[in-house]
Amino acid sequence: MSWEEPGSPQLSLSGFSSLASISSTAAPPARLPSLSLSIGTGGEDQRLGVSSDDGHKSVRAMKNRESALRSRARKRAYTQELEKEVRRLVEDNLKLKRQCKQARLLLFFLQCHLSFLLACLCMGN
Repeated sequence: MSWEEPGSPQLSLSGFSSLASISSTAAPPARLPSLSLSIGTGGEDQRLGVSSDDGHKSVRAMKNRESALRSRARKRAYTQELEKEVRRLVEDNLKLKRQCKQARLLLFFLQCHLSFLLACLCMGN
């Protein structure tokens, strides 16, 4: 009678059956057979047709997808920051161009005023 849950560890007692065959009348063996215990998934991966390499590959692929999603999100955020910076620089550039134009107009006005004052001064002498 054997009960087994899928995915539950199995206990393997290889070499144990040879111990049961030793009779009390037989001479003791030179060396007792080794008793090896192994705990595993019961070959579930093989029964499902999935090798451990496939499991590692699918885990790796999932991690790669998650990493790619994070990378795309970082790139999108970085691009948005760059676009925001470009808009700010364009606005600053327009503001500076307006200030430069006003400064040139003021310079022109002051030069005209200076010329007028010099002309007045020369006429007064």
